[in-house]
Formats: sequence, structure tokens, C-alpha cells
Amino acid sequence: MAKENDLRKELLKQMDKDHGKTLEAGVTLAQEIVRRDATHVKRLKWVVIVCWLLVMIFFMVAGIVECNIKGIESDVLYVNTMWINVAVLVLRAMLLIALVLTISLYVRSRTLTMHQIQARLANIEEQLMRMSQDKSSATET
Repeated sequence: MAKENDLRKELLKQMDKDHGKTLEAGVTLAQEIVRRDATHVKRLKWVVIVCWLLVMIFFMVAGIVECNIKGIESDVLYVNTMWINVAVLVLRAMLLIALVLTISLYVRSRTLTMHQIQARLANIEEQLMRMSQDKSSATET
């Protein structure tokens, strides 16, 4: 969050004419923040994909175990029933983790998109300020 606040501060500094020299530093910082966020989104995307794959694999394994246990009438039935209950609990936990990670990925990617827009607007503002400085220096000569 500290870097996101830095992006906001740097963009606000660019709006002030006294900070004309820091425009390039602010744009560089904004680009660095966007690169960092893009790296986090890529990493989180792979974590979400792996988590959903684990949920699907575990779901299939639990189904196979349940099919193999049906029809067994002995003392092992209690142990097998316990394993099914444990499998159901683990599957629910994995499903919940996968859902939370998916929502987190969505929020993180939206934040990345907003940072990209802010960085592009900062670049446009920098170009407009350079153009206005060039025009004012050309009219003085």
C-alpha cells in the first residue's frame, strides 16, 4: 500500500509547476509501480490456477475413494467413513481458498489496470508540460 500512496503523491507533484524537474522521476516511479503490480498479478494468477487444479484433482480423488468404499461391510467401514468426512472438509477448505484467491486476483488486476491508466495520464501530462514550456520559450525568443 505504501507504493500505491507513493504513486499518488508523485502524480500530485507533477501537477505543480515547481516540480517540473521531478516529472521524469515521478514517471519512472509510476512505471516501476506498474511493473511491480504486473509481476504480483502474474504470480497470483499462477497460484489461483494451481489452487483450482488442486481442487479439481482432490474432488476426483475423493469421488474415486467414495466409489471404492461403497459396499464394504466390516470394521473398516468406520475408518473409511472418517476418511470421507476428512476428504469433504479438506475439499471445502480448498474450495474456499480457491474462491478467496480468485477474488483477490480480480481486485489486484483491477488495481493494476488503474495504475496503468494513472501512469499513462502522467506521461501525457509530462508531454503537455514540455510542449507548453517549448511554446513559451519559443515565443520569448
